[in-house]
Amino acid sequence: MNRAITTVLPANRAIDDGDMLLYRALPTEARISVGPFVFVDHYRSQSQRGIGDRPHPHAGIEVISYLLEGGMEHRDSMGFRDRIGAGDAQWIRAGRGILHAEQPAGARHGLQMWTSLPPAQKFDEPAYTSWKAADLPRMTEAGAAVVVIAGTVSGAEGPMRLATATTFAHIRLEPGATIRLAVDPAAELGLYVLDGALVAAAGAVPPGALALLSEGDAITLTAGEAVTNVALIGGAPAEGPILFAGPFVMDTPERLLQARRDYAAGRMGCLDGVPF
Repeated sequence: MNRAITTVLPANRAIDDGDMLLYRALPTEARISVGPFVFVDHYRSQSQRGIGDRPHPHAGIEVISYLLEGGMEHRDSMGFRDRIGAGDAQWIRAGRGILHAEQPAGARHGLQMWTSLPPAQKFDEPAYTSWKAADLPRMTEAGAAVVVIAGTVSGAEGPMRLATATTFAHIRLEPGATIRLAVDPAAELGLYVLDGALVAAAGAVPPGALALLSEGDAITLTAGEAVTNVALIGGAPAEGPILFAGPFVMDTPERLLQARRDYAAGRMGCLDGVPF
């Protein structure tokens, strides 16, 4: 059964100052999560200015970065160092807590997203992995290209393994192109439009909008009059309550307090003198 768009939610324009444009699709007043995803930032920067270039902590989540354009250097308090570029993907299990910094190499266009770790894994040990564009499965049809980062889409399985069943794919459509994709029928799914527009029964889904999908085992996407880039996100619904305290996402107030204390005490490590 083909999934239909049930709701279209505009992202919040969190930054728009002529240098950086950042849309926050999750969380919003209308929606906290889609599958395990509890945070979705879509950004464009014209300079080397970053959104996470200074050392900062995370805990209770997995952090996913995907670059469409540009590059950055990653450093963290566990000693991982890496460089990712256009088409590359990055995964960080923050778990009990990690500090990291991302130094842009120049102008960038990309996504940073968080998935909430299940309550039993909120304090797991941190970990890091990245994949080059060439390592990510890619499917092409007339006027369409699909990169699968996590989960299975039309038989292609992404290499990123998260704590719970997760789907993340990047779909690029030429103007007017249509593609039909098989998806996990058990997944809660949404489509975030980065560029262009999707044609839907209820009208066009513009850039900077998150479209929620009904149940089904397939999706059909049609681009409008411009090249259209879409992120397919979702998976198994996030487990337990979702409580935010800045960069920490936990399931109880007590665990949020523990994360703050661990950060202040240096138990998440140190990076460039932070937190001390």
